[in-house]
Amino acid sequence: MLVTLIIPALRWDSFLEATLRSVFSQRLPDGVDLEVVVGLAEPAPQSPPTGVTIVHNESGTIPDALNLAIAASRGDIIVRVDSRCDLSPNHVRRVVDRLADDGTGCVGGAQLVLDRGVFGSAYAIAFNSPLLGPSVYRYGRRSGPIASPYLGAWRRSVLVAVGGFDPNLRRNQDNELAERVRSSGLGVWYDADLVVGYTNNRTLRSAMAHHHDFGAWRMVQHSRGQRSLSLRHVTAIAVLGAGGAAAVTLAALPRTRAATAATTVAGYLTAAAWGRWCATRLRQARPDIDVAAFHPVGVLLSPAVALLIDAAWLAGVVEGFLNPEGIVRRTG
Repeated sequence: MLVTLIIPALRWDSFLEATLRSVFSQRLPDGVDLEVVVGLAEPAPQSPPTGVTIVHNESGTIPDALNLAIAASRGDIIVRVDSRCDLSPNHVRRVVDRLADDGTGCVGGAQLVLDRGVFGSAYAIAFNSPLLGPSVYRYGRRSGPIASPYLGAWRRSVLVAVGGFDPNLRRNQDNELAERVRSSGLGVWYDADLVVGYTNNRTLRSAMAHHHDFGAWRMVQHSRGQRSLSLRHVTAIAVLGAGGAAAVTLAALPRTRAATAATTVAGYLTAAAWGRWCATRLRQARPDIDVAAFHPVGVLLSPAVALLIDAAWLAGVVEGFLNPEGIVRRTG
């Protein structure tokens, strides 16, 4: 059996090289071979390593890179990998085992943020906990059906049958594809032991812009008749709105200001401790990765960072709802 790993990348850099090292460190089952196809937007500065095929992605978009890589591949199973990833040594083995079940159309895992330092720690804690909303693929430790896991792997026959990635979606193409897989009658499975390391390497401003785009493109999907907001997204919006309204109301009452301040501080510190616990638990699932402890200042900042990123995502949802075509023109 041949397994193809497809990697969309803007450029050939140290992040991509690190990803390829984890790819070629896979402990493969007997009778399984690997090929790697990289959809690259910018020319590679050197000859690719043995076993790596590069296809030029003129548009530079992720869905085009993925579809071009699929078209250039030969594998019976297709595994998506990001260019800032660190795969566990048994990633391909677990994917192959799960896709042996004909009822499973897609399998993926968890996204573990590896960034260090003050902001890196704050973002990692926010992302790998419910502070950024109830998305199981960011912190869940129980395997089962899911709306959309991180990355994904499919039998080639399934990808061909559902038509591959939607080239019109600059963001959220994974969950839209997962929805089509489910509509075909197959299951989408989350494997809690498929924990994939991921390097964010963004500033707070660029991280907020990144999540803003995800929110905006949710509404682009909605405008095109695609399933966009799920119950977990509606829940996150409701919690943000209710929390903000409650804070404003309590702050406006003079007699409750001291109690409100004390309650707010206690709640904030509880959220930081809870987020750290969730993120630490996910990190413990990858003992093969040397992950430094969280920076203490980053731990304290994590709820604030989460609030800013949640607000940016919600602002994207509002903007996308009001002007979906403007989002397409700007991002495209």
